[in-house]
Amino acid sequence: MEQEVIKRAHDYGHFGRKKTLDLISKDYYIHDLGRKVDEYIKTCIPCLLANRKEGKQEGFLQPIDKGETPLHTLHLDHVGPLTETRKQYNHILTVVDAFTKFTWLFPTKSTSTKEVLDKLKIHQHVFGNPETFFTDRGTAFTSNDFRQHCEDEGIQHITITTGVPRGNGQVERMHRTIISVLTKLCIEKPELWYKHVGRVQMALNSTFQRSTSTTPFDLLIGKKMKRQEDVELYQLLENEERESFVREREEMRKLAKQQMLNVQEENKRNYDKGRKESRKYEEGELVAIKRTQFGPGLKLKPKYLGPYRIVKVKRGDRYDVEKNDPSAEGPNKTSTSADHMKAGQSRYQVCLF
Repeated sequence: MEQEVIKRAHDYGHFGRKKTLDLISKDYYIHDLGRKVDEYIKTCIPCLLANRKEGKQEGFLQPIDKGETPLHTLHLDHVGPLTETRKQYNHILTVVDAFTKFTWLFPTKSTSTKEVLDKLKIHQHVFGNPETFFTDRGTAFTSNDFRQHCEDEGIQHITITTGVPRGNGQVERMHRTIISVLTKLCIEKPELWYKHVGRVQMALNSTFQRSTSTTPFDLLIGKKMKRQEDVELYQLLENEERESFVREREEMRKLAKQQMLNVQEENKRNYDKGRKESRKYEEGELVAIKRTQFGPGLKLKPKYLGPYRIVKVKRGDRYDVEKNDPSAEGPNKTSTSADHMKAGQSRYQVCLF
């Protein structure tokens, strides 16, 4: 009877702890009522899916290894859609070298795998292949053609977890800058944005980077970028100075690596101050996952989807999950992170899920 009383009081409006206690206490006395209400609310499916997680957000910052040399790891992503041009360009494929922060910008007419591979071939003909690609889970990067390209070229492909853009933070930060600069350059004729992409790329690669204490061009090429508007230009070193130049460049790269590690550690400390250690889930557990996309008419939809069953535990507090109820809303299979997951108490979990 206790469970029925608690269920009726809470389910009447899916109230929080205090309101539920007040409703029950008017007519009933139940021993240890607070604990029993807490247990029931934690297993209420509508509340589990609709309410936001409380307290500190879970999960510490997981810095990505940048490698020891330039062109080891490349981050890829699209920015757009932008105002369509006469040449039908509406996106930019952004490629960022994780070590030097050197950036390549390719205007594209779509986000298809074919266009991505075409642009990467242009990059490959000059710089060869990297060891690793970091991308989101866009269809251009999850297609069989892209997978086959990575296998043929011996490139490791790592995709970030759905709904966690910080996993590809290198390119996400670059996109904010690109959008801001392009907006100012073509404010009168936004359809001509593609004509400014080359200038923006040059500016990005010749601008001082705090994380490396130099510019991307300096770190990748080993000399100051020669630009028409520069008064003082760096000239190529004479043959007799080349060996010294190479030694200095290697030392500069070592210092840049240490500077990046220092900045990563500082960012991690600041980020982790407002976080707590993630809960550890196991394969087979049933959870709800956070809805990461809200479009028109979805504001009142539950904030969590589920139930899902964990099918694989991955590193960095990431998990692969599979929908437990085929009729429930949400993708059949996806990946998520601990700070985007919730689970009820095991005592009621079986019957409710």
